[in-house]
Amino acid sequence: MIQTSRFRSIAFAMLVAAINGCYAARAQDAAQSVSTATVTIGHWQPQIEAVGNLRARWGTDLSFQTAGIVSEIMFHSGEDVQKGTVLARLQLNDELGLLGQYRAQAALDEINFNRDTKQFQVNAVSKAIVDRDRLTMEADRAHVRSEEGIIATKELRAPFAGRLGVRRIDPGQYLMPGTAVVTLQSLDPIYVDFYVPQNLSPHIANGNTVSVQVDAWPGRAFAGVVTAITPQVDTQSRTVLVRAQLANPDHALVPGAFARVTTSYDTAKATVVVPRMAVQYATFGNSIWLAIRDAKGNVLHAHQQGIGVGQSRGDLIEVISGLKGGEKIVTSGQMKLYEGALIHENNAIEPDSSATPAPPEE
Repeated sequence: MIQTSRFRSIAFAMLVAAINGCYAARAQDAAQSVSTATVTIGHWQPQIEAVGNLRARWGTDLSFQTAGIVSEIMFHSGEDVQKGTVLARLQLNDELGLLGQYRAQAALDEINFNRDTKQFQVNAVSKAIVDRDRLTMEADRAHVRSEEGIIATKELRAPFAGRLGVRRIDPGQYLMPGTAVVTLQSLDPIYVDFYVPQNLSPHIANGNTVSVQVDAWPGRAFAGVVTAITPQVDTQSRTVLVRAQLANPDHALVPGAFARVTTSYDTAKATVVVPRMAVQYATFGNSIWLAIRDAKGNVLHAHQQGIGVGQSRGDLIEVISGLKGGEKIVTSGQMKLYEGALIHENNAIEPDSSATPAPPEE
């Protein structure tokens, strides 16, 4: 009885294994539904893509260099001003009185000097008196210039033409030296500073054209020209700082904004281009799945092919080795494939493959 039960258990286990084997065989023989595409040859202009920041040609936070109470504010927030425009003044205490005193003394010194000079010419006074008058006059004139300089520090002027920011002070407010009054930014032209990897730096030169895009103006490209290249490589990032100048007559670009910079070099070249989703990335090497027909040309089989990749643009990537134009590749559904698997093409829904993709409209 015990032996009969044992034989039944063994028979049941063998039956289950056989059924599982049949299902596994059927699963392997079943064609995997994937989307495919034919490899094309595109003409790509070699490009350098970088990120950077916009920077004003001139820009600073304006402040008084002396302490005092705000007596006048002669500007409005966001106003465009010219160089030399008076923006604000601090209260004057006894500075004007001292200036008047020094000017009067300097005028008296000049009268005495001129009088004694004439008397010296007729030998009425000594040369020592004339020298004393001249030095006294020069000393009092220096006092006048010094007091005028002190009064000038109580007046804030625009050091260059530009656009003012938001006012940060109020009349009657006591200011310490260096307290920010308002920011002033020169917006046209404007700079973009960006970093280029050291291996690509030989392709950058003064006069190269650049195309700049910012998030504030989607779909709009701003043209510029490289004007300066730092003559050293940053030891931390191994990159080179580059500056380009852009015309900004409508003040659409503002300092501090994040920017994407593209610049081209050399001439356009023919290259193999595939959708980025078709490439499988791995530490031991990148690969792509090929859809290869059998000898009769009826059935597609999967074959994993190692490739080398180059630059990418949008949804596309350059393949520099391992792939030829005209070959059929799998663009989605790769996770279901194994070497030699049967393939069923289903291109009803194809992945995006644009070099300049745009976000969907809401």
